Amino acid sequence: MEDFIKSFKRYCGGSSVLAGLIGSNLLIFLGVWIVILIGRQFGLEGNFTMPWLCVSSNPDVVLFHPWTLLTYMVIQYDFIHLLFNVLWLFWFGVFIPFQVSEKQRLLLYAGGGFAGALLYVCVNLIWHDSVVPGGYLCGASAAVLAIMTAVAIWSPRREVRLFLIGSVQLKWVALGCMVLTFLGLNGGSGAAQSAHIGGVLFGALFALATARHFAKHPRANTSSAAHAPQRKVRIHVRRNGKAVAEAAANRLNDEGRLDQLLDKIRLSGYSSLTAGERNELNLLSQRLDKK
Repeated sequence: MEDFIKSFKRYCGGSSVLAGLIGSNLLIFLGVWIVILIGRQFGLEGNFTMPWLCVSSNPDVVLFHPWTLLTYMVIQYDFIHLLFNVLWLFWFGVFIPFQVSEKQRLLLYAGGGFAGALLYVCVNLIWHDSVVPGGYLCGASAAVLAIMTAVAIWSPRREVRLFLIGSVQLKWVALGCMVLTFLGLNGGSGAAQSAHIGGVLFGALFALATARHFAKHPRANTSSAAHAPQRKVRIHVRRNGKAVAEAAANRLNDEGRLDQLLDKIRLSGYSSLTAGERNELNLLSQRLDKK
């Protein structure tokens, strides 16, 4: 079991949070439907767990069930709802930059879901006359949309390969998934769309706020070596073809090695780097920034 957990974590880009979120959504879905099947044997009809786990369309009910603002984001309506949410959580979760800490990843998911639930409650409070009694908000859509939006802002031009389509920039993939979500493919309609909007807004604000930090500390800067004073050295390169070719070759070698180290971080986490590799990562980042 331990080996399976480690392998699953590596498959999730080395992120314990991403692996935990995916696992939680899957296990809770299975647990809830087992409870529902058992309940039906005792005469309980429908999904009787919703009032206790999902956000009610009636704001007065939410006041007496405040925990549902958090629990709803790991509860799915049905298998199709679960499938899309988990797949999109994985696809976009692995593209979160390694500079984003595990706590920030969890905050992004939970914050997006919480923002979606609050907007859903506010919409139902303002337009309470149009609210359908007995409606509930369930699903990780708002939380997933927050991650999707943040990743699209952090790495808009990053290319991903899609089956039968080819290379597509990440921002267009995210936009396409958002359109499908708002059209109802990922579950939810009407007032539930306000929750989707809440997730998108939180993800955008989170990404813009952290992007400023990334700009100040590009690529890798987690070790103390990144904060050490650097001597400014002016290098005079002769303007000839040989010098230009050598400089280009060195840059390509540096970028290739940097990509190798970043891939290792994405697959196994920053802690998997040796002390020498961490120093090398910092030096390569600084050298490429100066070129």
